[in-house]
Amino acid sequence: MDVLVWAQAGDEESVLSLVRQHPVFSHFSEQLWTPQFIRDNLNLYRRGELLYEIDKAADTCYLICSGRVGLLAGATWGRSTMFAIKSRGNVVGDLSLFDSAPRTSTARALEPSLALTLPYDIIRASIADNPAIASRILSAYATRIRANDQRLIEALNLDLVNKLARLLLEIAQGSTEFELDITQEEIASLVGASRERTNKALANLQRSGALEIHRHRIYRILDAEKLADLALQWSDDRTATERLSDQPGPIGPNLVQSS
Repeated sequence: MDVLVWAQAGDEESVLSLVRQHPVFSHFSEQLWTPQFIRDNLNLYRRGELLYEIDKAADTCYLICSGRVGLLAGATWGRSTMFAIKSRGNVVGDLSLFDSAPRTSTARALEPSLALTLPYDIIRASIADNPAIASRILSAYATRIRANDQRLIEALNLDLVNKLARLLLEIAQGSTEFELDITQEEIASLVGASRERTNKALANLQRSGALEIHRHRIYRILDAEKLADLALQWSDDRTATERLSDQPGPIGPNLVQSS
């Protein structure tokens, strides 16, 4: 399986194409992105393997080339909470680039994933050679902050079903079926709800006919338009959950079993 993933997604041309289209790395010197550099710095992470750990010293960031990576916080308190899922084209581990502070999260591969390791020293040298790169990085950070602000607004104003619909569409990235092998608690933490409420909301999504969940981790989108509609905030006084409860149909199984 790992060899197959490497052969399909890890070829140098695919990675070079990703780098050349990236809003930040496309401005680095073309001389950096040699086939040898790609071979030396492209790593395959198996499901459950860590890219880096919270509170550890940081000297690299990672460009995800395939697969999905979960970001977790709070491991030092004895219990970790997943707060984001990143996929192809996203960069993780870059927060310490400018202040050299320890890692603020743990990055864990949710499936076999390829990531290009980018040492901070190389990024800093590229900025020194081309100061315009710093502006690109700041622009990327501004986009990230705006997205985080939007999520905070959604957390305060959207019903749980709305937030789940948005999350699933983001993870699907246009596909109609995907696998997400994470626990009940992790799904709940991504939408800021309890495990019990999250499972009930997912059952309502299945009951609506928008979604099927198989073997507790295979997600099949049956009605993308309906799911997209549910991702929008309702304008009347009833919540999305109340609206869905009016619809007929059998309630499907819970998302995942207890871990």
